[in-house]
Amino acid sequence: MPYDMNGLASLSLGIAALVVLLWGAVWLLRKARPGPAIWGGRDCAVVRSLALGPRERLVVVRVGKRHLVIGVGSAAVSLLCELDEALPPAAEAREKFGEIIRKAVGRWRGS
Repeated sequence: MPYDMNGLASLSLGIAALVVLLWGAVWLLRKARPGPAIWGGRDCAVVRSLALGPRERLVVVRVGKRHLVIGVGSAAVSLLCELDEALPPAAEAREKFGEIIRKAVGRWRGS
């Protein structure tokens, strides 16, 4: 059974072009997806997260200018306290994070 090499080459070239075109379309759709850059920034973001157990986490969330400490468990999500000041950058955070949390929890327990 003879094969037409010109037809086989053009079919292979056509399939390769189609694959490249589809890959480019998917890449463009991912890049053009609406996100923080298009909508002017996010007003809610996770600042820090600390795993306390397999399903439990302590999360600091920034909502606008407020920083909230939230406990996340397998059965519930609860607001623990609100921080008086924003968390420092990650380099300073190791030293000051515990101090800020202790102060916020002390204020929360006192009221």
